[in-house]
Amino acid sequence: MNTKIATLVAALVAAFFMPAAAQAKTAYLLNGLGVYGKPGMFGPIAEALKRKGYTVTILNHTDGKYLTQMPDVLIGHSMGANAALKRSQVFRKNPPKLIVSIDAGRAPLWSTAPKTKARTVDIYCPLHPIGGQYIEGATEHHVICGTAHLYMPHDQRVIDIILKEVDKL
Repeated sequence: MNTKIATLVAALVAAFFMPAAAQAKTAYLLNGLGVYGKPGMFGPIAEALKRKGYTVTILNHTDGKYLTQMPDVLIGHSMGANAALKRSQVFRKNPPKLIVSIDAGRAPLWSTAPKTKARTVDIYCPLHPIGGQYIEGATEHHVICGTAHLYMPHDQRVIDIILKEVDKL
């Protein structure tokens, strides 16, 4: 009988006074138009997030419509950024904590930050003719030029902004 009571007390102490196991941190990265291979343009960002303990899933922009839940961090490049912004509008009650748009495509219908508690960071170069879309309502805007649109996710300045934002979570 004493063993059963001791086991019960230990279970109650563990349940109420010990911290719960850390929940897995997740990040979805959405590649842009014409980048259908994995990791596509996201290799350096994916590796940096993995080093910070994130489970990273890389998708292409057309996969965005199939997302049934939002990750902690949602990052898109080019049309992947537009897809991330568009899809995150659906998850108003459970949005990602952080959305990062990297040089979103020029698609005015999908160039607005969701009206949720998600922090939305817009990284863009207005000089890019196929990217460079300014994201209305973003929490923060960063102009990064000097790197071609296609290679923006490889630019160390972009990666540094993302890691700084992730550290705030």
